[in-house]
Amino acid sequence: MKKVVKVVQALVLLLVACNTQAQYKSLLWKISGNGLKDTSYLYGTMHTADSSIIDLSNRAKPYFEGSKAYAMEIDPDGDKNMMGLMSKMMMGKDHSLKKMIPEKEYRYLDSLCTAQIGVPMIMFDNVSPAIIMTIFEASSMGLDESAIEGKAPVLDMYLHEQAKKAKKKIIGIETMSEQLGALNSLSYQEQADMLKDEVDSFQVNKSSGTEVLKYYLDQDLDSLATGSEDDSKRGEKFYKALVVDRNARMATRMAEFIKKQPTFIAIGALHLPGEVGVIALLRKKGFTVEPVL
Repeated sequence: MKKVVKVVQALVLLLVACNTQAQYKSLLWKISGNGLKDTSYLYGTMHTADSSIIDLSNRAKPYFEGSKAYAMEIDPDGDKNMMGLMSKMMMGKDHSLKKMIPEKEYRYLDSLCTAQIGVPMIMFDNVSPAIIMTIFEASSMGLDESAIEGKAPVLDMYLHEQAKKAKKKIIGIETMSEQLGALNSLSYQEQADMLKDEVDSFQVNKSSGTEVLKYYLDQDLDSLATGSEDDSKRGEKFYKALVVDRNARMATRMAEFIKKQPTFIAIGALHLPGEVGVIALLRKKGFTVEPVL
């Protein structure tokens, strides 16, 4: 009898452990309760062009079509001051990325840039290293031919075009200025050091990018979050500005506009899971947030 009890206890502990570790196994989440008249939906995207990402999102199509508004991190049609935005991406005439990172890493970035974009790295020598880092991360995921040849759109923009065709209200949760401010929360040299570390890490483990894409296609936000936690250890200040602070801002703004109309919200998947993720923050505000797919 005691043996049976021990087996049952072990099974219970195993189930608890599994439930604790696998809290975020979906890209699509339903938002309800807290006085909402209509249900809204939250979808985790990947800011990368790949046909498999678009194909996966088609499962959420009925929920997208049933919403009156589409919300994304930034409305590409919302900010008209392009010259001002471009200036925030540049470091200024006294800075050069080539002088800020070792020659080995610069040569690697140059070969990658030339192969995938068709222009040498020197063309981006004055661009903020944080911007270069986001481009590098997107290019390191082992994408399919549709992405490399430019045939597959980035999911957020694909949904944006679909929303425009359906004449949905389009909501930009943040402004471009706010996002660029987050990217530039570190000094240029601190950003360059992080970029160097990112390139070195990728050269040691070139499968890391494809692993990220696999986790996403498996809808395994828990594993994605684990990688994000590793990033936070490398640059706590950057992580706070780019993830923690932005999550709080986005959750607060979502809580307001979902009261006005049922909205399909698409933001980067890494913003969803964890104690400081948008899902947890919306729950703290009194909403019920449940996985759908």
